Amino acid sequence: MRPDRLRQFAWGARGDGPAVVHDRVLTAANAITLLRLLGLPLFVWLLLAREAAAAAFGVLVVVAATDWVDGYVARRFDQVSRLGQVLDPLIDRVLLATVALTLLAAGIVQWWLVALVVGRDLVLLVGAAAVFRAIPPIPVTRVGKTATACLLGALPGFLLAEAGWAAMRELRTGSWVLAGVGVVAYYVAAGQYTRAALALRSSRP
Repeated sequence: MRPDRLRQFAWGARGDGPAVVHDRVLTAANAITLLRLLGLPLFVWLLLAREAAAAAFGVLVVVAATDWVDGYVARRFDQVSRLGQVLDPLIDRVLLATVALTLLAAGIVQWWLVALVVGRDLVLLVGAAAVFRAIPPIPVTRVGKTATACLLGALPGFLLAEAGWAAMRELRTGSWVLAGVGVVAYYVAAGQYTRAALALRSSRP
């Protein structure tokens, strides 16, 4: 695998050139991305209404895993699309916000951690809407992918630590470490996206 692909986490990429971006909407990769979104209400219901932490954790693991699967399928089977490039990171933001707010409502995480995660995304979305009146076509950076991966590891860890199994309570410390790394990387990525957005804005008439 070429180093530039590794830097972009382009698992499943075919050939030596960049992936061809299609205008197709109905693809398996986009369907997997939407599946991630559809799994969120089930997670919320299991945790808050049914108080089934173990089942909610299982759903969350499946939902989080699709973040890697849809990208792999898109690159491996030539299904990279303009819709997917916008939809995938947007649903990642919705996923993190929904999980964080649900864990907050369940009393599992502190409000300030949720505020740091959700607040960053709100600022970026409002800024993009004000400047571009849409989500600009800015690719996700390696730091951004690392931040999302860390947070998607930390939040289920907090949940599993509260599932009632004594052996799993030690996960809380590791989850806090992952959360700390994830939050720092999240804001570093925000700076990268802001610079990229300003550069894109200055290049347009």
